Amino acid sequence: MKKIAILLALSMMLAGCTELEELVDTLDETYTTQDLDGIYHGMMLSMRVDMHTGDTYDLYVMQIMYCQETANEAQTDVVDMNDDLDASSTTTYVVVDDVCVAEETHVDADDELSYIGTLDSSSNVPTLSIILSESTGYFVCDDGSEYETEVVNDGYDDCSNGEDEAVGAEDNIQTSTETVANAYLAADGYGMLVLVDEGMEDGASICLALSPTGMYDLTVEAVELLEAAEDDGVEIDLEDESTIPVDVAALFAVHEIAFALSPISTIAEGCEGQTFLYSALLAYIWATSLAGPEDDGGGDLQMYGFEVSDAAGTPSSENGDMLVYVVMNQGSDMSWSNVIVQLSVDGGAYVECTNPDQASDTSCVVSDNDDGKWEFAEEVTISEGSDDLCSGPCDVQVKILDRGNQKLIYESSTTIVE
Repeated sequence: MKKIAILLALSMMLAGCTELEELVDTLDETYTTQDLDGIYHGMMLSMRVDMHTGDTYDLYVMQIMYCQETANEAQTDVVDMNDDLDASSTTTYVVVDDVCVAEETHVDADDELSYIGTLDSSSNVPTLSIILSESTGYFVCDDGSEYETEVVNDGYDDCSNGEDEAVGAEDNIQTSTETVANAYLAADGYGMLVLVDEGMEDGASICLALSPTGMYDLTVEAVELLEAAEDDGVEIDLEDESTIPVDVAALFAVHEIAFALSPISTIAEGCEGQTFLYSALLAYIWATSLAGPEDDGGGDLQMYGFEVSDAAGTPSSENGDMLVYVVMNQGSDMSWSNVIVQLSVDGGAYVECTNPDQASDTSCVVSDNDDGKWEFAEEVTISEGSDDLCSGPCDVQVKILDRGNQKLIYESSTTIVE
């Protein structure tokens, strides 16, 4: 039955396609649980399974940070970055898709990440279903206020009665665990990583298809074709795949057919009916949508990540104080015209800060190195603007949004400014 389906598809494709012919030849192949071993490549997030005897395994999550022009450059970066890691680190840096640098986390050894895996070997293509969870510690004050564990015994009273600074307060730290993703992996090399996006309505999921081979070059070529089509006046809507040019769809033909025949297409909950093409292009285009029209971004495939820290100096009763530094530790360059930075102080409402290319007459101000964009590894400063937001130790949170669609890109935990 599978061969008949493939042959029908072949009749609609170019004759003599070697990849499709190879796919037909492997349709009747029987897999074992050991074939679950390997990398499941995604656009921004990949997974790796290290199978052992007795059907035990180690699980890794690989988050692509950026991509270089050449494999040598990527490998050099990885060597240098691994040399700087602490010996106790549960993460390491690896090269994926030849030119991309990824942070690989060993889930089994991570203190915050955990998982439950279910292996099913009842069919000729064994599958692995995984629930990924993240644990977060927090401290509850007597009045019900909650703070992250970092505030406990840090020398500053966050709770109104100072109980977070009491002797033995660390013994009252509580832990909250929530599911952050579901992964479905098959021995044929295909998979689906399902992320829950809190910014979407009704708890909708983001479905990221995974494949047995790297997708970087293929996706960059697809995006170049899409851009050329749009320049020619073609209106493209990813929600309507009939608007996607034929030459783009043809690039993914082999993956599309193999994915449809994989058990993944039926067991990935919340992703029913989603095609491989849609998943691949949706993830890429969202990740690069923040680059301005004059930034080519180099075809980088990654989500964005940031780190917030207390800025230099002590807040005073005057305005203009520096509050926090924010560094982009993952992602490609972003045009300031496409980014919204918001700030909340002591749990108050978020206010929008002025970006470096705007007049700084608002409550908070973002300053950078005056190059007109926020670059990877660049640290920017958020300061008070016309208002005195923080006159002493205060708690600060930062949000970063896509100005075009108001989508939340990042929300920080609480940073104590003192």
